[in-house]
Amino acid sequence: MNSNTMKYISGLFKIAILSTILLVLPLGLNAQFNGGSLQSEHFYTELPFEYVHDKIVIEASMNGIKGRYLLDTGAMCILFKDSTELKFADSYQMKIGDATGKKQMAEVVQMPLIEVGELKYQNIPILYVDMFEGPFKCLGYKGIIGSNLLRFGAFKIDWGAQKLIIAESYQALGIDAKKGSKMHVNKQQSSPFVKTKVNGKNIRQVLIDTGSGDIFSLYNATAKWLMKKGRLGQASYISSGTNSHGAWGAGEHQTSIFQQVELALGNTELTDVSVETSDGKSKIGMKILEKGDFILDYPQKRFFFDVKEHHHAFLIESFGIDLVMRGEQFVVNGIWKGTLAEASGIEEGDVVVGIEGMQFKDISICQVFLTLKEQTQAREQLTFYLRKPGESERRKVTLPRLKI
Repeated sequence: MNSNTMKYISGLFKIAILSTILLVLPLGLNAQFNGGSLQSEHFYTELPFEYVHDKIVIEASMNGIKGRYLLDTGAMCILFKDSTELKFADSYQMKIGDATGKKQMAEVVQMPLIEVGELKYQNIPILYVDMFEGPFKCLGYKGIIGSNLLRFGAFKIDWGAQKLIIAESYQALGIDAKKGSKMHVNKQQSSPFVKTKVNGKNIRQVLIDTGSGDIFSLYNATAKWLMKKGRLGQASYISSGTNSHGAWGAGEHQTSIFQQVELALGNTELTDVSVETSDGKSKIGMKILEKGDFILDYPQKRFFFDVKEHHHAFLIESFGIDLVMRGEQFVVNGIWKGTLAEASGIEEGDVVVGIEGMQFKDISICQVFLTLKEQTQAREQLTFYLRKPGESERRKVTLPRLKI
């Protein structure tokens, strides 16, 4: 997996979870993650989904562990150990690197049975790991349904009916081939990629990442290449850090935002898009994908995206600081240059102990995270209470909402 990037644009600040994992594999082991089978040769099933925190969540079961699972095309299947304590006969340890570059040993197992709707999958390789650090622990998922399971057929997100449909092909979904575009499926874990144009320049492999709450993320090295080619101007904003969390902790790379970018995703053209950079693969996130029904057909390598109406501006909102969760605290991990946040003297490492109307000491960090949007979305400016690490004295800073 690359960087299961879960971005949460709360209206207060953005907190991103890189839920996709970049697998660091010895040569020849790639195919092991595409093992297993689906019991049915011809299949069609429909099931409802939730759409919360810019994430598609379904009910599924892994080896009898029923509950809410994240549908993440940028990831492989995962079961979190806090859901259960299981012993698997066929398991081994492997060093896994997440999208931030951090590496850790993780257990890889063949899951005897995964049930999604009426479909039953056998011996699908999964990661059996402790709950990821950061905001992911607040969301109540049992695990992740990833592309190494979805690869057996086509699936459709039908926003109107609020249904996930899984079928043997896009033809079974009644779609005309001409409406689709080519899709690349990698050998590592069947992650889906589509050719994309950024300001008219082809970017060959852009991840279709339903685990990302972003608009569009551009790999830092690709952004530099586009600037050298004259297809991107100077960044409108640059942050000294990032709000991204990988599976093994917070990221450390610098982030840039480019405004008024034109994107062509297959047959869909978008204008006035704000894109941000990351150290993971370039990716299309849910802030774009939520604008229309979409289908991914893995065996026939076709991507369909039906935008119902033209959407002009895709803007990023921020108060000029990037926060990450460290333990039970929100910590400043980046400051946007040229903003009031920088001028006010906020520094990396400062701890946010409250915001206007909410003192964090009175509630759990997950309660804070899950209610941030509700608490802040109507405010054009917000007062933060901060303290230096290891100190008790706090100060308040009022920052305007930036719509970048």
